[in-house]
Amino acid sequence: MTSFPLPARVSDRPTRSRAARAAYAFLFVGAVAIGIYLALPSRVQSVVFVAIGLAGVSAIIFGARKHLIGSGRVPWYLFAAGIAGQVAGDTVTGYYELAFGHEPPLPSVADAFYRGGYPAFIAGIIILQRRLGGATSRAAVLDTVIVATAIGAVQWVFFLQSTYEEHVRVSARVVDSLYPTMDTLLLVGLAQLLIGPGRRSRSYRLLVASVALWVVGDELYALYAATYVAGGWIDVFLLGSYIVFGTAALEPSVARISVIDRRIVPRLTRTRLAVLAAALLAVPFTVAVERLEGRHVHVLFEAGAAGLIAILVLARLAGLVGAVESARDDERTALEQAESARLQLAAQNLRLLELDRLKDEFVASVSHELRTPLTSIAGYAELMLETEHDTTNRNHLEIIERNAERLLRLVSDLLFAARLQTGQLDLEVTDVDLRELVEHAVESARMQADAREVALKVDLEPTVLRVQGARDRLAQLLDNLVSNALKFTPAGGTVSVTLRRGEGSGILEVSDTGIGIPSDELTNLFQRFYRSRNALDRQIQGTGLGLYLSKAIVDAHHGRIEARSTEGEGTTFVVEIPELRA
Repeated sequence: MTSFPLPARVSDRPTRSRAARAAYAFLFVGAVAIGIYLALPSRVQSVVFVAIGLAGVSAIIFGARKHLIGSGRVPWYLFAAGIAGQVAGDTVTGYYELAFGHEPPLPSVADAFYRGGYPAFIAGIIILQRRLGGATSRAAVLDTVIVATAIGAVQWVFFLQSTYEEHVRVSARVVDSLYPTMDTLLLVGLAQLLIGPGRRSRSYRLLVASVALWVVGDELYALYAATYVAGGWIDVFLLGSYIVFGTAALEPSVARISVIDRRIVPRLTRTRLAVLAAALLAVPFTVAVERLEGRHVHVLFEAGAAGLIAILVLARLAGLVGAVESARDDERTALEQAESARLQLAAQNLRLLELDRLKDEFVASVSHELRTPLTSIAGYAELMLETEHDTTNRNHLEIIERNAERLLRLVSDLLFAARLQTGQLDLEVTDVDLRELVEHAVESARMQADAREVALKVDLEPTVLRVQGARDRLAQLLDNLVSNALKFTPAGGTVSVTLRRGEGSGILEVSDTGIGIPSDELTNLFQRFYRSRNALDRQIQGTGLGLYLSKAIVDAHHGRIEARSTEGEGTTFVVEIPELRA
């Protein structure tokens, strides 16, 4: 299983900053060393050339070991091996120049080192591309073949074919032809890095720059081989490649160069289009250069190469068209599925609404049917209590009356909730003295407060505070809030009812020192049949309708209600009702 480096933690940032400074310090020192190299005598240049190459190899190995783990180091070790092959070749060449005053023969051990470095280097690019998630789809293969064909055609015309026209030994011809062949593979590798799917970290961009410097140096050397002199400006590209390679490995972002891009098919990005366009223009450009330089035009070869590239591009376009058509089919199928799902959802919503309506009708019907017998039970219990009974019978009758009244209140709440759901809330609006209404509600709750051993305090506006509303519904609102506060306040606690005048409204606050409500439940308090966790855990009786009805009453009076609570400390309900204007 391939392992990938984890992202750096925040605490790693100072270390990463120091590593980045070290990487660019290496780049600066390398650039200075290259400048010094150009100014040195030719006999010393050979030694410095090898020293700079060894510094690049060492930096690559050190950076890979420092920033990467596991198989992530493999491509960088291969890059180091490729450059080490070049350095070894340079060492042999330098030895011949210093010891014998001329370059080594062709072929020689130096050529074996030079050519041997290329396969390792190209293998490193391939492995890195696979780690970056380089797709092996038909599109990716076609892009690679198009680029390789174009580069191969140019290399053949300008470099390879001349080696077969010259009268040289077969061994020398093979060695000479290996350079442009390897450069062709290197150019294809560079193109893959340019259009590859990896994220463009600083290290990635440095890697691309280093490969480009190597390729440019090789191509310039091949073009000016007849006049090339060691220690000249062409060496700057090769030495620059070594230094930039080392910087790419030392740059801390090398650890993030291996983040996989999950795209399955390569997209036609601007860079990819530019590379493909260059491939298309490669053969016409070659012909133009041959005509301008008065060289022989290889008509058949170049026509064949151009035709092959054109066929490959057509295949690539056919793949794009097929992908677009496939995407359209997928989009059409997705739209049909979405429309089908929408229709099903709409039908289910209608069914749910119908079931909800039937449920409300059932609740209203059952509540209505229960009201009549419950009223009779409560009435007869009250009549029987007016006559003389022994203590036991009277207690029994009082229990019957109390529970019948409780059931009547529950039935009334259910009927009220059902009317709210159907939009049938009718209010008998009159002028209401809110202060008087609060006094009556508090007095009615005194017995319940004493029974629960809860202190019930009241603080009222000293002047008359009148609102326009339904007296019975406002009384129901007050009873709900006060009885709720008493129900959820343990013995020894306090419930406070406060009424004051606000800006054009009466403000009622009912506070308690009870169990409180969790903060994440406050937004659900006024939903129908909702009960908080604390109430359920303590098995406190209730239906979850009180606050729902209270909010409906407040909304019907164009007011507002809100709850503030701290779990374990208590709850405060604030109600604001618009004051009657004179």
